[in-house]
Amino acid sequence: MKTLFNFALMAALLAGVAVARNPARPSGGSDSQSTKVQFAPGTIIRAELTKSVDAKKAKVGDEVIGKTMDDFLSDTNEVLAPSGSKVLAHVAEVSPHQGETASTLGIAFDKIVLKNGTEVPLKAAIQAIGWPESHAGAANDPMGAPGGPGNMSSMPSTGRGGYGAPAPSPGAGTPGSVNPQAPANADPNSATSINGQLTPKAQGVMGMPGVSLSTGATQDSLLSSQKHNVKLDSGTQMILRVIP
Repeated sequence: MKTLFNFALMAALLAGVAVARNPARPSGGSDSQSTKVQFAPGTIIRAELTKSVDAKKAKVGDEVIGKTMDDFLSDTNEVLAPSGSKVLAHVAEVSPHQGETASTLGIAFDKIVLKNGTEVPLKAAIQAIGWPESHAGAANDPMGAPGGPGNMSSMPSTGRGGYGAPAPSPGAGTPGSVNPQAPANADPNSATSINGQLTPKAQGVMGMPGVSLSTGATQDSLLSSQKHNVKLDSGTQMILRVIP
């Protein structure tokens, strides 16, 4: 089952990643310098925070740090963006909970830093957010997701253009873009969390009572709570969708 899960997850996440080769490599340059990684709109990126963020303490402009949870491969199986690549964002808006005033925390994504130091611009929205996997995998499925962690349904892929995104029109693809195929037994009603891990199907806030997710004033991903301060612990899971 674990092997099937990993296969299905890879198929769902790889679409939409492209590698474009420069026509000429500068003298003395390395392969990494002549390769440009691009994430097409609609591409899904699983990430988790590596540092907590608290609306009670955060200020606009503060750095938000996470890391990717999957390798991204080209159509030739070249690792373009390895798992563990740093995801950098910033606090776009924030307010603490005071009386009847809601707590808000807006996050805007800036770039992914690959392990070789290459910076890849990233414009993305939070499609889903949930507790760290260690919390979410507890008994009784606190993620509150349909299907629950015990549901080992495989996750479907929609082909080029990223999970859940329309495929590019003919001729619109970038060189080296990935074109995975869905497993023969892919389940279109697959769970939104499996063994505590959010899947690309997940949407909204999961396992965080009283917290809502919307789009902020600057197109940031805005988390709000009328009851308490919004606080994201280290390890908080995020499903990011690349936007134009």
